[in-house]
Amino acid sequence: MRILMTLTAALALISCGGDDEKIATTDNQVTPVTGAIAQVEGLSEMQRNGVFLRAIRDSGIACQEVSGSEHIKLGNGAMGWRAKCENGNAHLIEILNDGTAKVTSRVD
Repeated sequence: MRILMTLTAALALISCGGDDEKIATTDNQVTPVTGAIAQVEGLSEMQRNGVFLRAIRDSGIACQEVSGSEHIKLGNGAMGWRAKCENGNAHLIEILNDGTAKVTSRVD
């Protein structure tokens, strides 16, 4: 199941400022990270997990708390996060520069 959510408002509320541009390195490629992606990367773990919780819940998936998240390379080559809910279910989240979050979950 793939769900798209706009997180611009959530990022604006949670964002604590900081750099608007960072550099991401994947497979020896250096790519500037800007916009919403940079904002999410600049958040504390607690704030970032709050953004992920909102994206998961807004996609209609039951999750009471995001107990952890890790920055990973997604199957499409993009960088994203694996967010784990307290019930053990994990969800892949890709943040696009426009603030859209793609939440991908396994349906058993």
